[in-house]
Amino acid sequence: MSSPSTPSPSTRALRGIAITAGDQVGVSRDPVYVWALAPAPGRRVAIVSGGGAGHEPLHGGFVGAGGLDAACPGEVFTSPHSRQIFAASDRVKRDGGVLQIVKNYTGDRINFAIAAERLRARGVDVAEVVVDDDLGSEGHDVGRRGTGATLVVEKILGAAADRGLRLEELADLGTRVASRSRSVAVARQGHTAPDSRTRGFEVEPGSLEYGVGIHGEAARQTIDELAHTDLAQRMVDELLEALGDLPHGVIAVVNGLGGAPNLELLGLLGDVELALQARGIELHSGVAGTYISALDMDGFSITLTEAHPDWIGDWYAPHVTAGLPSPRPWDPDADRGTGPEDESGPAAEPSPWLRALADHFDDHRADYDDLDRRAGDGDFGANMQVAFASSVARAAGPDASLADDLRSMADAFGNDVGGSSGPLLGLVLTGLAEAVEDAGDDDLPAAVGEGLRAGMASVTRAGGAEPGDRTFLDALAPAVAEDGTPLDGAAVQRAADGAAATADLVGKRGRSSYVGDKAIGVPDPGAVALVQVLAAIVERITGDDLGQTREQAQRLLHD
Repeated sequence: MSSPSTPSPSTRALRGIAITAGDQVGVSRDPVYVWALAPAPGRRVAIVSGGGAGHEPLHGGFVGAGGLDAACPGEVFTSPHSRQIFAASDRVKRDGGVLQIVKNYTGDRINFAIAAERLRARGVDVAEVVVDDDLGSEGHDVGRRGTGATLVVEKILGAAADRGLRLEELADLGTRVASRSRSVAVARQGHTAPDSRTRGFEVEPGSLEYGVGIHGEAARQTIDELAHTDLAQRMVDELLEALGDLPHGVIAVVNGLGGAPNLELLGLLGDVELALQARGIELHSGVAGTYISALDMDGFSITLTEAHPDWIGDWYAPHVTAGLPSPRPWDPDADRGTGPEDESGPAAEPSPWLRALADHFDDHRADYDDLDRRAGDGDFGANMQVAFASSVARAAGPDASLADDLRSMADAFGNDVGGSSGPLLGLVLTGLAEAVEDAGDDDLPAAVGEGLRAGMASVTRAGGAEPGDRTFLDALAPAVAEDGTPLDGAAVQRAADGAAATADLVGKRGRSSYVGDKAIGVPDPGAVALVQVLAAIVERITGDDLGQTREQAQRLLHD
């Protein structure tokens, strides 16, 4: 907590913003605000905004040419007081007056209104634009909250002010942009309160808070967690319904709330574009990133704004700020050199055997990732999911032979999976496929055994791993210990025992080698996965039921 001699979090953050912005931003410590040191010379009107801390880079990061003239932060999730707003506005005021951009929260509205009255008493013209875009608060007596559209309004009005628009013109433009903008937000987990280090709210695993605000306010509903594509479609549909007719298409903003990784946000922007495309709405421009955070809340918002000709040019205009995006037009039909088009036609339906394997790794992706996370980097389940999805896409058909399915798997693992385990498993599967292709039905168990030995030798040559290094070879080697050993139920049981024994080994290869003794007690995920694959092969060629061995391997995911 702050003491009288310790700067508040908002003051300290503004100093960081000033450092980031170089010679573009100045900082006042009492009262606290930042202002643009080098605004565009053509401005007639100063633009001032502000709000609680905890939403960085909003608003301080939006100060500079092409953005705000000044920004006032309050304490965490608390509006600035009127003296801050007045002092900041008085410093940057211009002959054409001051335009306030205010998010629709009671404290913000009151304190900006008081500051406006003080400015008017000094002969300064003041106008206000209220941002009220949040569908999660639709129907409340105080109106919708101001959330993600604040970014769009401030970006557009900053550029418009640089063009020399007058106060009433800017106020009218901002009001129209705000009225044609809507946002909705979801969260997997609440923010961490700075004082108590407790969560602002809790979310049950597998659930989402749908319609959250940016201050930890309760959402209007809790829903089951959806795949990103489905969630984006739901959110986009709701936003489109609220906006109504959109003859000019839209601008899209995917905004992180503090705890969502950039990879997720960028992927969601692609999902939003597909969702819009499905509804026949043109996406003119989109940005993804953390622009209006809620401390470390694990979630994101989607904002759609009509791409009206009156303001789309200002959306694209350059700026000199630390935190505003630099949008570009989007043309979905542009040739971006993505490689030759796939002429293979639609994928064939896989065999039931291959489908069952793919389903296993799809259903248990999180389990394999968690096991890998405890002894490495946590991506093994994701890689296996990708590998089997690619295997299914390469499938020879529902009546494919074992050799065909193994070849599909070998090609997928070898060509479509990065990392180490995936390509090395591809070598094993290649050896298997080649051995099985040349064998008759009666010779399959022995052929599979020889193929596995050949694959194991390939793995050692390519990656240097040996049994005892805490890799999937510690499951594979016991299964085919000697030349001529067939792959049967007993061999798979030895593989399962070998996989369990990896929990006692210190890694010498791969990511587990970096954590040393910390991996002891955690089985190697590649070894566990290999047991499932070997059991499936034996069940297919012999008809035996290896359910007990499979369950033993399954338990290793949770030990």
